[in-house]
Amino acid sequence: MKYTLLFFVSLLSFIIDAQNSSCDGSRYLTTLFPVNSTLGITFGNSTTINGVNADLKLDFFEPSGDLAQERPLIILAFGGSFIGGTREELHSLCTFYASKGYACATIDYRLYDGPLFPLPDSVTMTDEVLKAVSDMKAAIRFFREDADQGNLYKIDTDLIFVGGISAGAIVASHAAMLDSTDTVQPYVASLIAANGGWTGNSSSNTQYSDEVSGIVNFSGALRSASYIDANDPAIFSVHDELDEVVPYGNGSATIFSFPIISMQGSQVMHAQAQSDGLTTELITIDGSAGHVSYFGSVAGTDSILSHSIDFLFPLVCSSFVNQEELEENLSRLDMYPNPTSKQVTIDYVSDQEFTITVLDVTGRIVKLVEGNGKGGSTEFYVNELNAGTYLVKLVSSDGNLLGSKYLVVE
Repeated sequence: MKYTLLFFVSLLSFIIDAQNSSCDGSRYLTTLFPVNSTLGITFGNSTTINGVNADLKLDFFEPSGDLAQERPLIILAFGGSFIGGTREELHSLCTFYASKGYACATIDYRLYDGPLFPLPDSVTMTDEVLKAVSDMKAAIRFFREDADQGNLYKIDTDLIFVGGISAGAIVASHAAMLDSTDTVQPYVASLIAANGGWTGNSSSNTQYSDEVSGIVNFSGALRSASYIDANDPAIFSVHDELDEVVPYGNGSATIFSFPIISMQGSQVMHAQAQSDGLTTELITIDGSAGHVSYFGSVAGTDSILSHSIDFLFPLVCSSFVNQEELEENLSRLDMYPNPTSKQVTIDYVSDQEFTITVLDVTGRIVKLVEGNGKGGSTEFYVNELNAGTYLVKLVSSDGNLLGSKYLVVE
């Protein structure tokens, strides 16, 4: 009878956690899910500088077996100096974020297809950047429209983030920071108007917002850091200190080593964000003259991406529980080693008798372990379980949830 009661209590708690994109200290921080992808989804249509009209497409990645009805979304744009690159280049980054519980999309945007000799001037490249920004805003609205019409992609529209590498980070930063409250030069204002105004002209669903909650900026820049103000979103940045392609501070973005357009990079953006009281972090690769050098090795990539999810975690989880409640929940349960293939130890602080309940991703209880009572450690084996992700819960004798964490069995 006791186990029957615990089954329904635990199953209900599991479903509630799944629907609310549980912030239990594991999701969004550790690898929990295999990943599914859907490729070639059309989200808009646009015309290039050279007059070529084409549909805009995105590739969508999501955690497989995830029961959450709403997940935060990261929209990423590739690099390539606005003259090259494809959305497929960021599949690995999207897979990384989706394995942690995020939804992720890598998108098309218009590339410069005019003559390269002579190289385009700063006005032409400003036009190119604004066209690309219009495309990213269409991608943001695509997901908000879908959420309003059934939410096929299961997105929490209050938690949409944009980012990218190099040129893609320039696109994301302008999409998030440049708005109608900013002062721009007259020629920039004319180009904005010619490209559909502040919403852009890459899709017709302009009744939906293109605002975002944060930026993941890998070696990007703004035309002017003055576009940043106190109403703008949080920003996470990484940049090589002596970058010769996109400036770390004040300088020029280059194509084939030729300066094209003056910009203000991550250092200046970070300082302005700090001045305006925004949540901001800058990781500087000291002394490096490389461009996005930190993605040049597996170890470097893993380290930088781990920093990015540490930055995003409180932004995501503050929407579900307040920080005090989150810290209290996380302090109740310590579980190690994780991942594991054999034995698990749980340390806990509780004044109540409890049962340890292990559930699979469908909500089915696969293991029950009696705890030691009011404190100490409990050890149990999981070698009989299949490899995968499980939810471990401490449930009191009266059915209250004392703490929970995800466990990865290898």
